[in-house]
Amino acid sequence: MSTREGKAPYEDVLMFLAICVIGGAYCYYSNREIPPFMNSLDQQQASPSVATKSKPLKASDHFSDHKHHLLLAATGSVATIKIPLILHALSHHTNLSVRLILSNSARQFLQAQSAEQPSLEEISKIKNLDGIYFDEDEWAKPWVRGDSILHIELRRWVDLLVVAPLSANGLAKVSQGFSDNLVTSVIRAWDFSGLIDGARPGVKLPYDSGKSAKDLEGLPEEFRAGGRKGIIVAPAMNTAMWKHPVTEKQLAVLEDEWGVANGGWFKVLRPMEKMLACGDTGSGAMRDWKEIVRVIEQRLELGGDADDDVKKG
Repeated sequence: MSTREGKAPYEDVLMFLAICVIGGAYCYYSNREIPPFMNSLDQQQASPSVATKSKPLKASDHFSDHKHHLLLAATGSVATIKIPLILHALSHHTNLSVRLILSNSARQFLQAQSAEQPSLEEISKIKNLDGIYFDEDEWAKPWVRGDSILHIELRRWVDLLVVAPLSANGLAKVSQGFSDNLVTSVIRAWDFSGLIDGARPGVKLPYDSGKSAKDLEGLPEEFRAGGRKGIIVAPAMNTAMWKHPVTEKQLAVLEDEWGVANGGWFKVLRPMEKMLACGDTGSGAMRDWKEIVRVIEQRLELGGDADDDVKKG
């Protein structure tokens, strides 16, 4: 009887394959090579705050800095590539402090793909930009009593929140009160009454309080004279999305129920018509970034010319 008697014919093949796999793995990792897909995951999951100079925010530390506080946010639309232009255009205002929130979708448009899409590292160097925040920064470490909560600190810190672009998904979430990321959490926790976060010394908030003199009687000075914070959104989406009937219903919540024209805290800068990134021509493109800058300057009284469209903002 041969020494191979009783052995299944495929056992040698399996043994050979196992040796090849083990040997290949040893050679692979001994050369310290990392599979490309793992490299990509590492880059995406690396803490962006380290690369973009953000640090834990405590709003009270900035209470008396005598600067206007702008929170700029972007959700998942190609129009996110206009964020660097907006930041650069505002960088000469010495009395302005800006912080930026990028949703997980929005940040994918700013990964150094082209000259108009610089890296987050480059964006972080823009003057007046004092922090860049992402969803994972909300709970960067296990929370314990006494720790600050980022979306609350951002709401306390900000005078004017501008979401440009606000995607179709972002519009749906905001109009329905969702708070499943950092941007929507700030919006959901907004002081819509104007009676929680008062004005800071020497800084007038962008909107009138919307209250009568009688309503303001007995309130602290920061609530009587300082005005009220506000949110400006600039939707951006495909034409078919913009013209969808559900979009108009969602806009009605922001413009009619919560709009500044009706004593609320939202202002919508409706899109314009142009060639879209998808190749279609039609409405849905975010309002021109230069006009958004002018609206910000006018609302925060930073200086700069305000045309008729801006005055409507």
